Amino acid sequence: MNNIQSFSLNSEQYAKHRPQYPDELFLFLSEISECHDRAWDCATGNGQAAISCAKFFAHVEATDISVEQIQHCIIHHKINYSVSPAEHTPFENQSFDLVTVALAIHWFDQENFFQEVERVLKPKGILAVWGYGRLEIEHEIDEVITKTLLEPIDRFWASGNRQLRNGYRDLVLPFDEINIPKIFSMKVEWNLQQLLGYYRTWSAVKRYSAELGNDPVDQLELKLKTIWNEPDKTKLVQWPLFLKASRKPA
Repeated sequence: MNNIQSFSLNSEQYAKHRPQYPDELFLFLSEISECHDRAWDCATGNGQAAISCAKFFAHVEATDISVEQIQHCIIHHKINYSVSPAEHTPFENQSFDLVTVALAIHWFDQENFFQEVERVLKPKGILAVWGYGRLEIEHEIDEVITKTLLEPIDRFWASGNRQLRNGYRDLVLPFDEINIPKIFSMKVEWNLQQLLGYYRTWSAVKRYSAELGNDPVDQLELKLKTIWNEPDKTKLVQWPLFLKASRKPA
């Protein structure tokens, strides 16, 4: 199963089970952007980041290489969705004030993508990329998730995921990096089924299921039911978010 196939399979589940990025992140990006006319959300998936960009920018172009993901996009009057690879787009030169990539740059041909960003970004425009780390709930639950799911699926992660799981520490952006003075995190209140639905969107889970013929999340569900107490009861789920941003020279 290649990367496009893994994100296209059951793509409606991404819209349902992936957590929303914090509003504070987009407020910060708005504050460091000199103009707010046009933004491009690259590898938009179903449009979660694009929707938040639309709160601060007059028009948003949202692209994804997966037709199935675009078919499940969140409709918004400020957003135009289209299917396009990250490294080659139909956009005009110097047409965007902000380019965002949420949880996806580790899949790109980064050298060619950065060349495309250089072409379409306005002078003083911003490139912002981010991802998030391992979620945290409660110590006992976190340990069960590690032993029952994370360790068994580890070998099924594609090479790009290693960069993500490293917190993008080795990712070098094409322009001068902007200091990020704030710490961002994602927080949701989820019940057990919402948590399991999130894990079933993972590409490594899908690769595990395709190769071995069973869903590793099923075993996790059995383990967690014994310690979650009431499965319908929600718990606080948190992810640390890591952001990198750079500004194109004037």
